[in-house]
Amino acid sequence: MTRQCSALDELSRAQLLRVALETTHVGHLLDRALMPQLFFATESFDAVDGVAIDEWMGASPVYTGRMRRLMRIEGDSVPAIVKALQLDCGFPHQYMDVGWTMIDDASCEFFLRSCGALLDVEPYGEERVRGMCHTIEDPTFDATAYATNPRARIRPLHRPPRVPADRLPHCHWTIRIDPANDPVGPAKNTLAVAALPLAKIVNERAPERDEGWTDYARDVDPGFKLGMLSSATLAAVAREFQLQEHLLSASAEMALVERVGREKARAVLLQQWGAVGWRASERLAAALGIANGGADAVAQALRLHATLPPGFTRDVRVGGETVTLRLEPQSAELLDPEHPGWLGLAARGEGRGIETAAQGVDPRARLESIALRAGGIDAELSVRASAEPAQMPKAATFMSASTATTFVFDTSAARLGS
Repeated sequence: MTRQCSALDELSRAQLLRVALETTHVGHLLDRALMPQLFFATESFDAVDGVAIDEWMGASPVYTGRMRRLMRIEGDSVPAIVKALQLDCGFPHQYMDVGWTMIDDASCEFFLRSCGALLDVEPYGEERVRGMCHTIEDPTFDATAYATNPRARIRPLHRPPRVPADRLPHCHWTIRIDPANDPVGPAKNTLAVAALPLAKIVNERAPERDEGWTDYARDVDPGFKLGMLSSATLAAVAREFQLQEHLLSASAEMALVERVGREKARAVLLQQWGAVGWRASERLAAALGIANGGADAVAQALRLHATLPPGFTRDVRVGGETVTLRLEPQSAELLDPEHPGWLGLAARGEGRGIETAAQGVDPRARLESIALRAGGIDAELSVRASAEPAQMPKAATFMSASTATTFVFDTSAARLGS
């Protein structure tokens, strides 16, 4: 089995840490791109909240189970729940600045010193704060815990709206397991997400090349940081972050179809894919120091980019002002054109997300062709010095209001745990 996105294993330690942080952060770019487009399509905040709930409840138990297996997180205790949350793209390190107070196997507390998502919605008033911190959080937190113990409950000690307005920490929660609790069952889309070819991708780990944790089969570390992992393990975890985000896109399409129909759902998803592609590339280019653009910089970003489909090997080559991309799937099922999410868009020959992933590094990039050929996906892009810079997609422009697009990670050794 050939490793998917093997370029992660070729990065220096310092680069890998930055790219892993950026990869998990894409989990918060997803809804910053999707939800404004959904509101424009429905003019309903109830639809926005409902899709967000179904999206995360459908995907998070599936990807939590995968991460638990990769990192040897065993058992059904609260510490096992905490370990999985520390490796969840919904809790990207630093942007969601989480503290943990471990109590025993059946209980703990956690608090957010700062919540980037809250800072995004507070300017829009109490109704939107309650939509996120109450309506969405209550069912989605329990769905994530369900993957470890269906009798676990995550409940607030306090949460926004903040009183006073500058209250710290932003919120404070408990996680408790009570045998008397009725078990939480799978959400309506969870089993469908679990059955997708995307959910069955094999994430093969490279040989170890340095020291560090190779699993999380140990006591919870409340100060866990990605830099504690060995490079091979961190690269594998970053691939799981990519997969988490693609499972979320698949779950989002299922939720969208129920509300707006297949055609409009796919149109909204295409806008999301393009917007996240551009914004994530801007951030990735800054993290790697390739923001000056050019064909080589575009190729480097495409080798690593989270919005390209996981489960494929990536052969990216540069010839003058041309970049060619070949995606070879682990299994033919991954090229099913009816697969939900960004993967299905690519399998139907849609290249918008690939083009914007290139344009976020260099706006002169253009997708010249994309085709399904010989059991894979072939794309050719040009990066001509004479080309007119492309305009940022409107859906990506709307994301400018979000702190997620401008947040800067602290990459000091102490903050990364390296």
